[in-house]
Amino acid sequence: MSIRLVDGRPMQCKHIPDDVFLEAVRRTPGTGGSNNWRMRWEVQAALEAQLGHIPERLFLAKARQLHDARKLGGCMCGCRGDYHLTEECHDGYCCRPMPSKAST
Repeated sequence: MSIRLVDGRPMQCKHIPDDVFLEAVRRTPGTGGSNNWRMRWEVQAALEAQLGHIPERLFLAKARQLHDARKLGGCMCGCRGDYHLTEECHDGYCCRPMPSKAST
């Protein structure tokens, strides 16, 4: 396990600005297709090129935060390893809330 320290304390999600993470996704070449997926390890490499080493667990935690804030789509557990920006999403259920039963 690798731990990165910031001011003598373990690095946390708050030390990775949202816009810097999302810009790393934007700069990473996509796979094409309707959602233009970016592979996790390539996004992490792009982010680390700017910020330095980021432990994998911290990177995944930040991705989950951005997903929960509806700023990032894809697989947040890391098993598929694909991300996309929500403004690029063309899947009706991927990055948008599921319709409520009352509205159906």
